[in-house]
Amino acid sequence: MITMLKLLIADDDPFTLQGIISAIPWRDIGIGTIYQASNGSKAYQIALQERPQLLLTDVRMPKMDGIELASAYRQLEPSAEIVFMSGFSDKEYLKSAIKIRAVSYVEKPIDTEELQSALQLAVAQCRELLRNPEAESKKIAAAVPLISSELALAITKPQANAERMTELSELAGFSFPGRMRLQTLLIKIRNKTIAKSDSSEAMMDYVFRLAAGLLTEPNTTGFAAVKDQSHFVVHLYDSSGRSDVLQDAVDRFASNFLDTLPDRDMVFIASGKPVIGLKNAEESYRSATITLQHMFFNGYPFYSYSENQSPAYTYNAGISTVFTQHLAKLDIPQAVKLIHSLTFDIKQHKNTMVNSVKEIYFQLLLILVTQAGERDIQLFDRADNNLWNKMSEFHTLSELRDFLEEMIQHYARSIKEQSPYSAVVDGILTYIHQHYDDENLSIGQISTHTLLTASYLCNRFKQETGLTINQYLTEYRVSKAKELLRDTTLKVADVSLRVGYSNGDYFAKCFRKITGKNPSAFREDLGG
Repeated sequence: MITMLKLLIADDDPFTLQGIISAIPWRDIGIGTIYQASNGSKAYQIALQERPQLLLTDVRMPKMDGIELASAYRQLEPSAEIVFMSGFSDKEYLKSAIKIRAVSYVEKPIDTEELQSALQLAVAQCRELLRNPEAESKKIAAAVPLISSELALAITKPQANAERMTELSELAGFSFPGRMRLQTLLIKIRNKTIAKSDSSEAMMDYVFRLAAGLLTEPNTTGFAAVKDQSHFVVHLYDSSGRSDVLQDAVDRFASNFLDTLPDRDMVFIASGKPVIGLKNAEESYRSATITLQHMFFNGYPFYSYSENQSPAYTYNAGISTVFTQHLAKLDIPQAVKLIHSLTFDIKQHKNTMVNSVKEIYFQLLLILVTQAGERDIQLFDRADNNLWNKMSEFHTLSELRDFLEEMIQHYARSIKEQSPYSAVVDGILTYIHQHYDDENLSIGQISTHTLLTASYLCNRFKQETGLTINQYLTEYRVSKAKELLRDTTLKVADVSLRVGYSNGDYFAKCFRKITGKNPSAFREDLGG
């Protein structure tokens, strides 16, 4: 004869309560008696008297919520099966509780079929326990890896519940003496192809299993958990409290783990500082997160925590101005040199927020894109034009530097491809663009720079452009002066000096010859 079970339903919404009662074919799924309560407190009183084998409860209720009710009810009936219902944002907590405590979770608004399936599972587990009293201990044994994962995450949180940590430790079979030393490793998957792939979850599972497998080796004690889709934590400990033994275990684990990977650059392993006692694990985890940030600056696959009091990097906006000038002059070597110098300076300030650093390189990239656009050069495909998203692809400072340098070189190559002139004339033009502000710029200087005779340069330039070198230099200087005259904070004399004329009268004469106006009249026409 099949034993019919008793169910207690707790929900403060009468419509939900009545809807559930009328929607489920109770006897068909093995439930013969149903009790109802409009809050947790009333439900607990009913449970004291009737001792139902099953509890279906809302999470948020007045007087006593569903979590409190379930906890109190388990003390009465440790083998009871519990099903939670909630329309609130408790899912991540509850899903963890489900795996560990063998309960179910149904999201509101209630799907009748989903609820019925959860109840049928609960009924089946209840009956299995009645037939086999050892089923509960087997269930807990099978859940040990999940319990270990819950513990691994719980101890990374500030002010972790000591009772909860003790309970999880006992369920997982851990014994942590007070003198025990623990060190947290925070591991990040950094491979770009993995991050972009549809199988990122499978890859995380693969990498995590490799790490977990190493925890079963002799002389290695620890437990681990997946934190999110690109991070997981590993806690290594030594019960004897010897710091040298723990450090050996950490170094050995990191080395072996990197050796098992198909590519050592797949991950960062950030080691926190060692602490004494499980209660201080959060401190080790927190220092591991700081270490992980520092790894952005040095790029090492494995790095241990060290105190670093360097201040955050302060960006000088003048760098953007100089970078713009280099690009406008086509002084590519100087633009690249600026990026390398900037990268070196930032690397000395490891406490700078990573996103702040990416913002700096993002602004420089925008300058480059703008300069390219003014020359009708498209650096990126239209389908790949979310530039900030590109910043998220880079996991180290050197990757940012190399990417920006590559884009600068792409910009330079595109300009050369656009040019209708020979390499000789392009070289003359580039030199003029880079040095037009030098009042001593001459054909002799260009000849020395290009290692070609002055007469050859003049003839080749005239043949291809239709202008003499001096004519082009004058026209280019005047075009730059016209741009500068738009800035009303600059005096005409300042503009003259900036485009290579120390003699203001001669500047005005050259300007008037090309534009038909003197500089002051030109500015007035602009409204300045």
